[in-house]
Amino acid sequence: MFKFILPLLLILLAGCSTKKADIDFDPSFNMAALSTFALIYNSGLNDERLAEAITHEMQTKGYVRAAENEADFDITFYSIIEEDVPSNAGVGFGIGTFSSGLGLSLGTVRGFSNDEGTIVINMDETATQKIFWSATLTKKVENFNTPQERAEYFNEAVSEMLKEFPKK
Repeated sequence: MFKFILPLLLILLAGCSTKKADIDFDPSFNMAALSTFALIYNSGLNDERLAEAITHEMQTKGYVRAAENEADFDITFYSIIEEDVPSNAGVGFGIGTFSSGLGLSLGTVRGFSNDEGTIVINMDETATQKIFWSATLTKKVENFNTPQERAEYFNEAVSEMLKEFPKK
């Protein structure tokens, strides 16, 4: 019996795992010449949290935040929360007999729904407006009990999205 339960648990855990950020960049672009960035975004509580998280990550990599018209590159971003996204995971139950020529099997499957958040970050050179870096992350949105929990969610997401961005 254990040999059937263990694979089922592994499949369920794999279905619940967090997706990795989808990162795309122009390998021919010279990022070494960049040192200052500007954030361009709409005002809102989640946007402010994202701006703080991006600023923190970029500053830890050695970049300096500047005014929009004085920066080497611009960072634009947005987030979307999609409610009740159907899950690919389900739970099934069944019974049956294998010792005779007859068998009976009953089963039920219950799908799960959840909310997913998608964050998109684009970076473009200020002079040419050419995008040289793009990152997208979609992950499950938890129920936030405090503003700090929501900020931690965005901090973790942005850290995942910018982990491969080169240090200055």
